[in-house]
Amino acid sequence: MIASRLAAVLLLWMPGPGMAVAGQLPSFQVDPAPESSDDEEAAMSDLLAVIEDASALATKTYMNADFVPGILTVLHGNELVALGVRTVWEALELVPGVQITRNNFGGQRVSIRGLQHGNGNIKVLLNSVAMNDSYSGYAQVMHIPVEQVQRIEVIRGPGSAVHGEFAFAGVVDIITRKDENRAYLRAGSRDTYEAGAVLATEDRQRDLRVSLNLSGWDTQGADVEAGTDTLYWIGQGSVSRAPGEVDDAENSRLAVFALDHADFSLLAQYTAHERGGFFGALNALPESDDRPDATSIDQWLIQASQEFSLSQHLETELKLSWLRNETNFEDELLPPGTMDPTLPKVLYPDGLRQGLSGRETRWEAELGVRWSGWTDHRWRLDLAAAEVSLDEAWWAFNLDLATGESLPEMRRYTGDQNFIEEGVTRSIHSVALQDQYRLSDHFELTAGLRYDHYSDVGDNLSPRLAGVWRLAEEHTLKLQYAEAFFPPNLLQVYRVSGALPGFDDPPSDAETTATTELGYVFRRDGTVARATLYYSKLKDLIVFENNAYVNRGRVRLQGIETELEHQLGRSWKLAANLSYMDTLDEETDGPLAGAADWLGNLSLFYRLSPDILVTGYWRYVGDRHRSADDPRRDKLAGYNDLALTLNWFNAGASGLTLRAGVKNLLGERIESPAPAYTYRGDYPLLDERTWWVQLSYQLR
Repeated sequence: MIASRLAAVLLLWMPGPGMAVAGQLPSFQVDPAPESSDDEEAAMSDLLAVIEDASALATKTYMNADFVPGILTVLHGNELVALGVRTVWEALELVPGVQITRNNFGGQRVSIRGLQHGNGNIKVLLNSVAMNDSYSGYAQVMHIPVEQVQRIEVIRGPGSAVHGEFAFAGVVDIITRKDENRAYLRAGSRDTYEAGAVLATEDRQRDLRVSLNLSGWDTQGADVEAGTDTLYWIGQGSVSRAPGEVDDAENSRLAVFALDHADFSLLAQYTAHERGGFFGALNALPESDDRPDATSIDQWLIQASQEFSLSQHLETELKLSWLRNETNFEDELLPPGTMDPTLPKVLYPDGLRQGLSGRETRWEAELGVRWSGWTDHRWRLDLAAAEVSLDEAWWAFNLDLATGESLPEMRRYTGDQNFIEEGVTRSIHSVALQDQYRLSDHFELTAGLRYDHYSDVGDNLSPRLAGVWRLAEEHTLKLQYAEAFFPPNLLQVYRVSGALPGFDDPPSDAETTATTELGYVFRRDGTVARATLYYSKLKDLIVFENNAYVNRGRVRLQGIETELEHQLGRSWKLAANLSYMDTLDEETDGPLAGAADWLGNLSLFYRLSPDILVTGYWRYVGDRHRSADDPRRDKLAGYNDLALTLNWFNAGASGLTLRAGVKNLLGERIESPAPAYTYRGDYPLLDERTWWVQLSYQLR
């Protein structure tokens, strides 16, 4: 009875009330088999399938993923853990059309549908709170372990009509666990260690719930060697450290505190990530000391929210947020004995080192109003105001910037010799209106429009119009047109011309995209299949050329994404997807650099016994394209990544789970594309199989 009532609430606004339960794929059990009767298990399985695929990311109202406007994927934490996936970044490559790479700094990049423009054009949320900084547009939370994650929701395509800035190529929401008590330890190849815990308690009489997530991991990296670097291109290979070991040591920390009391919520989050110099800021291989001491990034967030139910049809929610981002960098740019490539007579006998520090603070207030007073309509109005300030910014060199003379110690530069103006502020005001209109039991129309005003870079309008048509119980058709934008970030707008010769006027226009998507969903007992066609036009891309950021770029993206989930009873489950992407840089009349035409995934789950689950996944990445000016004419070869995991539940004690796995079983060389005239052999990430073992305990 309780299960049916909950399902009815969730299905209230889905096309064809009640129809989604009948065709829902049963929830595959990746945890120990439940101790319940067959009828209870079947009812709970159907209910969980509805609940677990419900999301508010696309519209800020909960709907099943197959009925939301646009294309939404939900990754479940328990399945990711069972597959042996370690971090959110690794998990995202299981999404159709998504490719993960590293840049020369070691930054974890995510591209959607072939757009290798960095992950600044993807809006990243942690527990539904935006984490992108205004300094660069990036969100540094991809390193979070999936053991701490309840689910990851991913929108492929524009999301600015709902989420505003940076929701350009997609939106990712990482939801951490908060309703369980568990702890785990993990160890793996190359001195990789990880530990974490989730602690939760509740008082139902007081309607109070509190949870705390804590985790941390350290690794010495993948023990890979880089080939010849950029110094070889300029005839200084004799002083280069390449070929040589890559300084890819890393560590990560996470703390999340959540308190929910009636209609009030308080959220506090802290993330930290440190890493080595990887391939070097100037693509000259730095010295490797196996310590993650080149880059450190820390983020703090506090958010308080209060909901108000003003009437049967009118509800509001007020959110107040404070976010701080701190970035610190110090590493070797050029090895000892290097001649400056721009000033040939300048020698760096001790090498060239750079330090950089920046701290950004963001205050934001948001008001959401939901009204359902008109029959078959759900209206939503969102108002937001934010103030961003660059509180601290400086850089340092063992070099006199005025004379080019080497210095025995690092010297900090500010003012006119800084890389960015100091005391920069930016104000943002936004208003968004959305209506979800049910024309019939089988068709719903969603229309939205968002307006964003920036104090320094102008205004943006982001419209969306989408329809979801339930053709029959087993067939659903979705069509959407949406636009999105990426505003010039603080670094692009406020660079100091005196410190960076060649500086031109900063970009004044936001990058924009317009996308049309057509999706089809087929559901029958035990099977769900999806197919998506998309076409996108991007313009005014912000690119870095001649030592300046400029608006110059037009891109066309089109392709197809196919997905299949099939379940055979309670023992087998298969999940697969295949994506074809056709990218065109209209400036060069060629494909986008770094993009692969084909991406594919195949995941298998097999329950050998009630306490034994065996899983495996195969990741295929096709050949990656080079830029038009790249002298390496051949594409970067694709690769196959195969992983296997054994899950042993109740391993000697109730609630104790032992997991062990192997990754890159085929021992292939996995590389990220390097730009032209940097590393001839690209950026190696892994070239041998690795192993790991994990012990976890869950209090029932």
